[in-house]
Amino acid sequence: MPQRVEGSIEVEAPVQEVYDYWKTLENLPRFMTNIEEVRSTGGDTTHWMVKGPLGAKLEFDARTTQNEPNDAIAWNTEDGDVETSGQVRFQEAGSGRTRVEVQMNYWDPPGGKTGEIASRVVSNPQVMMRQDLQNFKEIIEGTATEEEIQQRPAAATAQSSALAFLTSGTGLLLLGGGLLLWLLLRRGGSRKKSRIIFEF
Repeated sequence: MPQRVEGSIEVEAPVQEVYDYWKTLENLPRFMTNIEEVRSTGGDTTHWMVKGPLGAKLEFDARTTQNEPNDAIAWNTEDGDVETSGQVRFQEAGSGRTRVEVQMNYWDPPGGKTGEIASRVVSNPQVMMRQDLQNFKEIIEGTATEEEIQQRPAAATAQSSALAFLTSGTGLLLLGGGLLLWLLLRRGGSRKKSRIIFEF
């Protein structure tokens, strides 16, 4: 079953400028945290290197299937580790403003169903999409440089770090302690008073 990720954002920049930035697919790694490289391999073909779930490095070739100036750009994979398609639409949203709508679809993620679950748990694609669009907004509006964006920790990295902590010995100890405290407080609210004695 395909996994679809969608997002949109309005930016303070004319549609021509926004479209021109996106149509150069090599710009995508500058604000999309899971894309390491997009390299042109022909008139309408590109080679992509991306970060997959649990630190996997994935590569695929894609073909641009739609390129309508100031309106839409779309692509499909042709060969590689990932089967995906995407489309970006541009709409004028008032004087000097543009609405950007992104839709990405993934089929047969690496690792099958397990890989899909790992992807959702470790690197929530919807969270990543929101962060990537915010990164783009800051670059195109000039409130952050591409270098500043690339130095920020990715939302997925922060989420992965939190998951790693929670599954570590310390994290499990804190979770267990919190659960025990909750049970003790809950038990303390019952009609019958009980004493619990811990001996070490």
